[in-house]
Order: sequence, then C-alpha cells, then structure tokens
Amino acid sequence: MKRLSTISATHEAYKYIYGQNLMFAKSSVHGESTFREDRAKEQAKAKPPEIQTIIDYSNEFLKILKMEPTLSPKTQLLNGKVENDFYEKLKKDKNLKDIRDIVWMKFTTDGYLGVVAVSADINFDMPISENEYNLKTIKGYWKYNTSGIIIHKLGKEWDESFALVFPLQNIPESLERGDIECGIGNYLIDKGIPILDYYSHRF
Repeated sequence: MKRLSTISATHEAYKYIYGQNLMFAKSSVHGESTFREDRAKEQAKAKPPEIQTIIDYSNEFLKILKMEPTLSPKTQLLNGKVENDFYEKLKKDKNLKDIRDIVWMKFTTDGYLGVVAVSADINFDMPISENEYNLKTIKGYWKYNTSGIIIHKLGKEWDESFALVFPLQNIPESLERGDIECGIGNYLIDKGIPILDYYSHRF
C-alpha cells in the first residue's frame, strides 16, 4: 500500500516535473538574446511574496511526493558563505545520500526570489559591470552564472544574509534531485510566485 501511495503521489507531481516547454529556457544571457532578461523584467513587475509563503508552497510540494518538509529552511549566512562543514553536516543530520541532495533559494535585497537551485554550491556570484558578463574561466566555463547576470541587469543586489535550504530526504526511487528542483520551481510559479531567473530550475 505504501508503495502504491508513493507512485500515486509521484504521478500527481509529474505535471510540475515533466512536460515543461524548454524551447526558450536554454536561451543564453551571453550574447544578443534578451529572452531570459525580458522574462525577468516581467517577473519583477509582480509584488514579491512573503518568504513564509514560499516556504509553505515548497513544503507542500515535498509533501505531495511523501518527502520530509523543512519547517525552518532559512539558513543564516556570514558574508554569503556557509560554514566549512555545512554540507557534510547537513548530509549526516538529515541522512542524505549525497551532499548535493538539497534545493536552495536565494533572494534579492528587495525581497524577490532570484533562483531555485540544487546541489551543494550556495553562492551569490554576480558581475560588477556589463563588461564581465562574458568572462570565462581558465577551463572555458562562464565565470558568472545566469542568475547573477540577470540580477545585475535588473539593477538589483543579492541578499547575502540568508538562503532557504531544503534537504531532500527520501527522494522517490523514480526521481532524482534535479526533478525535485524542477518540480518545486514550477509549483511555485503555478502558485503565482515570481522567480527572476525563471527557467534555471528547468534543466
């Protein structure tokens, strides 16, 4: 019965995890395309909700999947950094299979949800000027991620004092952490929550 219940819950969540239109999601902020920037500007026209509302909806989605909610996900940070052993400690305390099994969210100083992300890499990277948008690392990767560039283009700043962190305990066998990230992000959007980096959780 428990197995059937889990399968049923997973199917209920499928519409948030799968079947999303990615036609423009992978359009880049590097180059001439302004699609994701334009979408961010649309999102910024909406009033940012209370953080508790975002917490409640995120936990609501986790409950659909019969996963453990996180009642107090607000994690205080020092200068935008977690403690050195933060991810390992979280893995041990929450009995996670991998330190990357977390969904985290960061906000702007004026209260907007900037991005829904996954993995053990909480950061607030953002270019100082437009001239830095297309900088690459020695290994050939973009130096600044899409969300950081979008926030800079909007003239906003990251609130580096905290992040919301949701440890992904008991991920259903048919799903991966990226599926949960996608599901939460799309669930929030479905509930009317604006996300400035609108597509980051979808791929």
